[in-house]
Parts: sequence; C-alpha cells; structure tokens
Amino acid sequence: MRTVIIGAGAAGLTLASNLRNNDEESEIIIFTKGKDIAYSPCAIPLVLGGCIESFDDIIMHDADYYRDRDIQVHLSTTVTGVDSANKEITFEKDSDSQTMTYDKLVIAAGSDLIAPEFDIDDMDNIYSLANIDDGRVIQESIEGKKDIVFISNFSIGIESAYELARKGYNVTFLEQSFGILPLFLDGEIAGKLVELNEGVNFETNANVEGIKTNGSRKEIRYNDKTISADIVILPSSKVPSTSLAGEAGCEIGDFGAVKINEYLQTTVEDIYAIGDCVEVKSHVTGTPTLSPAGTTAVRQAMVLANNLSGNKMTFDPVVNTVVSKVGNYNYACSGITESFANMIGMPVVSECIETCQKARYYPQNNRLYIKMICKLDGTIVGCQMLSNGDLSSRIDALSFIITGNMKCEELIQKEFSYTPSLAMVVNPIVQVALELMKKLDE
Repeated sequence: MRTVIIGAGAAGLTLASNLRNNDEESEIIIFTKGKDIAYSPCAIPLVLGGCIESFDDIIMHDADYYRDRDIQVHLSTTVTGVDSANKEITFEKDSDSQTMTYDKLVIAAGSDLIAPEFDIDDMDNIYSLANIDDGRVIQESIEGKKDIVFISNFSIGIESAYELARKGYNVTFLEQSFGILPLFLDGEIAGKLVELNEGVNFETNANVEGIKTNGSRKEIRYNDKTISADIVILPSSKVPSTSLAGEAGCEIGDFGAVKINEYLQTTVEDIYAIGDCVEVKSHVTGTPTLSPAGTTAVRQAMVLANNLSGNKMTFDPVVNTVVSKVGNYNYACSGITESFANMIGMPVVSECIETCQKARYYPQNNRLYIKMICKLDGTIVGCQMLSNGDLSSRIDALSFIITGNMKCEELIQKEFSYTPSLAMVVNPIVQVALELMKKLDE
C-alpha cells in the first residue's frame, strides 16, 4: 500500500513514523514545501531571545533520518493538485511537474497566513513570523536595529516580543483585539499578564490603518496616532489550508477547515486529513471548532496511524489545553473562555482568585492567579492560570476534569497531594471551585 502525506509538520511526520512502526512493508511518501522539517515552531522565540543558541538546535531530525526508516521525503516540493477520481496527485519541484498515484492520501497541509487588511507601501524591514525561515530572517535583520513593533501576533509573537525586549530592544505590541491572546485568556488574566511583566509596551484595541516608509524607518498609523520603528512584525493570523482538499472534492466545514469524521476520514474515499487544516469537535460545546495545536496534531496522527494499519480508533473531542511562557510568567488554559461562552449564549458563572502555589509561609513562593468557569449546574467548562511557576501539571489535571464533565462539588472531594515546598494543603483549583460554589448557591 502506498500512503502519500501532504505536509511535514507535527501531524505529517508523526503519522509517517507511527505508520512505519506499525507496518514495515507499506510505502510512505511525504511532500513538503519547506526545506527544514521536524522542528518546533514554539521554540522560535527562545532562539530569537538567545536562550537557545541556534535555529539549527531546534531541528530534531533531518530528511535522511526518515529516509533511513524507508520513508520517502520530498523537500521544497509543492503539491499542486489532487485528482481523487484517479487517486493521483500532481507536484512540482524546480519547475518540473510530475504525477504520482496513491492508495491512501493524507492531507496535513497546516494553515496559511492571512494578509493584513491595512495598506503597506513597502515591504522592506516588514516581516511575518510563522516558521523557522521567518525566524532566521528576523534574527539577521534586527542586528543593529533598536525599535521593533509587533502587530496582533499570537503566542509566538508575544513570546518573541518579550524575548527581544530582554535583549535590549525597544518593543511595542499593538493588539487589535480587546486584550492579548483573546482566544485563550479572558480580560482578568490577560491584563494581569501584561501588568506583571515588564519590557514591552502594549496597546490594545489598536486599529492599525497602514504602514508607510519614512527614510529607513517605518511609520505605523493606528487610532489616529503614529509610531515609528526600524522593524515591523506583521500579524500571524492564519486560516486552515484547504485548497487541495477542496479540489479533491472534500467537504469544507463551517469554520473553513476540512470536515472529517471521528476516524479522521474526509468525505472523499481514501482521503484523510489531520492537523491545523481540519475541523474538530469541541468537548464543551459539542460543535465544530479548530484546534491548531501541536498536541492535537500529534494525537490525530497516532490515531490515524492505527486506523491505516487496521486497528480501529476514534479521535476524541478537544478542550484545547495550552501552556506557554510570556516574559517572566507562564499562562495556561483549558476549555472555553467566559468571553466565548457569552458570545455563543452559554450561561456560565466564573471566579478569579489570587492564591499560592506552595504553602503560604514557604520562602520563594509563587503567586498563582486562577480563573475557573462553570455552567449553572456546576459543570466546569474552562480554566485559566497565571504564575511564574510551573503550570503544566495543573492545567493537565484541568483537562481531565473538563473532559470528565466534573462539577465543582465533585472536584472539592477529590484527593490532591501536599507538601509545603511544592503544594498547598487545599489545592488552588479546589479553592476556586469552592468560591464558584458560593456563587452558584446565591
């Protein structure tokens, strides 16, 4: 059997590796536009900030690693068409167009950047920040520069802004929404994240009208103001990449992503889709949503590898659990925000508290800000956290709590560990659940 995979991100490469583990005989072929594979985009800010020395250090494997496992990898190659009737793809490399047949086709095409809606007169010293190539260009371009402006960049952009500020650059962040990371954080936690951190000048509700060149500088117009910079980093807004799937006849869902079933099959026979380009189901709402996260892509790839090997598995709905470091603080979230609940008309109750990660008398204590959201029956549907300590294990626990449809009254009866140097005797998520129960009783 020949399995052709379009895309060499986390989804495509994980699928290829797991499929090879399950099946030593099948033919596995990957096509990718890029020249670098198997790297973590999440590590790009750490290289820009100097925490990691080189972009080469974040590349975990090269193409030869996969070829040694009998996985064909075509770098710098663009798949230009899919003929699902004849089970054939067309691809182009170095202006040479070729075709190849497939038995199973997997579209893991990722996402495409959205062009900014405002006018830009000249693209010199104006960059996107979406992949390792962008990172390399920006790293070289900022040498000898001083003033950098980011516009509505998401996690990678915000993390990079603080890393560059730490290196001594004057960094301004113009957020066009009501607050930073609006898909992940409500106003209380987002505002506290900006308040506690130093080094970046944030402006929210910044309606950028255009960018003009003035000598060697760029002038960014917004809200009837103008700010000047040496370098501008454009918004990193993306949409699922669906052109090939659409050409193949696959149905595109309401979110503009490829529609798949629980087995990761598209609506076209023998064509599957995984990663950022697909529409998934939200565990909280039961409706379609997007989940452009590496963890989702990897989980889908492992499920699909089993399905293609004859071991039937389903892909569960998502709660979109995230953890990241911005400046000196870490934020984490799982489930939906209160803002989103209000937008879709879901009645919820929320509580936000400030507490401790460890016993309050323990030296070098980490403050913890935590917000929890629940339905009117007490079912927990979302949580956000902020601290300068580790949050990964806490938010992972919340992911299980939300997927288990646990209610506040159930949570406070669960058993948690305790020792003064690591944890409070009453776990912080129990503390906030207790406060929520008071509101629910009102």
